[in-house]
Amino acid sequence: MTTQRFSEKLKKRSSKDIWEEYCGFLDLSIDDYMKIQKRLLKEQLENMARCDLGKRIMGDRIPATAEEFRRTVPLTTYEDYADIILAKDDAKLPGKPVVWLETTWESGSRPVKLAPYTREMLDVYSNNILAAMILSTSVRKGQFSVRNGDRALYGLAPLPYATGLFPLLIAPEMDLRFMPSTKEAANLSFSQQNKRGFSLAVKGGLDQFFGMSSVVFTITRNFASFASSGNFELRDLAGMSPKMLYRILRAKYICKRDNRPMQPKDIFTLKGFVCVGTDTALFKDELEEAWGMRPLEIHGGTEPACMGTETWSRNGLVFFPDNAFYEFIPKAEMLKNEADPSYIPRTLTMNEVAAGEDYEIVLTSFKGGAFMRYRPGDMYRCVRVKNDKDGLDLPQFEYIDRVPSVIDIAGFTRITEASISKVIERSRLAVGRWFALKEYDEGKRSFLHFFVEIDEDTRESAYLDEQVIREHFSVYYRSYDHDYKDLKRLLGMDPLSVTLLPVGCISSFEEQMGHRLRSINPDAHDMAQLRRWLAENDIKTGGEE
Repeated sequence: MTTQRFSEKLKKRSSKDIWEEYCGFLDLSIDDYMKIQKRLLKEQLENMARCDLGKRIMGDRIPATAEEFRRTVPLTTYEDYADIILAKDDAKLPGKPVVWLETTWESGSRPVKLAPYTREMLDVYSNNILAAMILSTSVRKGQFSVRNGDRALYGLAPLPYATGLFPLLIAPEMDLRFMPSTKEAANLSFSQQNKRGFSLAVKGGLDQFFGMSSVVFTITRNFASFASSGNFELRDLAGMSPKMLYRILRAKYICKRDNRPMQPKDIFTLKGFVCVGTDTALFKDELEEAWGMRPLEIHGGTEPACMGTETWSRNGLVFFPDNAFYEFIPKAEMLKNEADPSYIPRTLTMNEVAAGEDYEIVLTSFKGGAFMRYRPGDMYRCVRVKNDKDGLDLPQFEYIDRVPSVIDIAGFTRITEASISKVIERSRLAVGRWFALKEYDEGKRSFLHFFVEIDEDTRESAYLDEQVIREHFSVYYRSYDHDYKDLKRLLGMDPLSVTLLPVGCISSFEEQMGHRLRSINPDAHDMAQLRRWLAENDIKTGGEE
């Protein structure tokens, strides 16, 4: 029996039936949600028990319950899988991979991470992407406006990254007109792909927009600059559809009349708007103002796959019940484990989380996936355990960031203590104590803020200031970490700021405070105390008059 394409369902079935098939999980009670989780976990444990990887992690005994599984199977990280997965040793995996996805493991110092996907995993991924597309066009429960043949701007990273699956999974289901086409995009760089897609959207119109939040934000800012520079001249409008020509000329007139800059919403009327990325929450308000539609956030990753989506209210992620078995490490437990690696943090399940609490996510793949009680390194906050207004009995989350030991910039790079130490070593600067944290500029762009002490007795110290150190480290970081280099190439940013501290400053502050600063992402309270202490002690940082 041939499976009916999604496009055929749109023609032959009611909107209610389609909504129930793809978005019906939003009507689950928390008890029914947990029943699905436990049933699929049991199936996955049987798959794991038959393979070498599963036996390595959980031994010869198959846990009989989810509670026994959490009690007896250890938490894992990528090191527990690397030898098998990086070698693509199919025979030792719980399912036969049909696709291998790729992402950064640890910037510069380690190879990429691979993640195997079975056919069954891709089927789940496809259904969940379609659910997110439906929700992205909805403003209330049960109503949506997805149509076959919609024109879609695609600003997501291509294969082998996880987001590269989107057009490949959608193509068998419906005929979205991606701009540029997947065939054309295959021969373009990511930057060229985005420029080409936007050019096609301006000429022919746009219905849906899928993009990494940092890329969408950059495109939006560039649009304002492009439109205000006067580039929408008649000689540039050749090849435009009559509808788009009318919209642009009308927008030019209205914006000139009202003495305001042109925005994307002046020429585009989006039906669906989907954003993916680590900083999406920061950009939402400005993107909504510019495009006239609030983006719907989805979340996942290379190992987690497509994990969760917002609903029609766009106020919190709901995790798909059929993607993975979810556990949550409370932040306090995570920090205890970080301070003492021998400490085993406790975990909670979806029906045990509390509103307002922060958690590190733990995942066990379903449908023959490779990862078991796996820590991908992402933090989420539970914003509510149920949503009476929308009729949801399920918890909703917002993505916070990577775990504190990792600095993620715009979703492109993962900076760790080890990678910074390696760059310092390569730079050959006489760096003493240092620490680094992720901060945001006035334009909401994230950057790496590096606080550093340089030995005053070294020959170079006479000419070293913050600008020289920043340029020096930028060169070495770009040569060491290709993902960091992509930030400049793709987004036009060099996200490094340097604050030069007097030698011994960090140790003196720590002595007064009574504990050491974290090298990566010091606690916000500690940073506030440090800045106050520097001012009280009249300690001038580099660059100050």
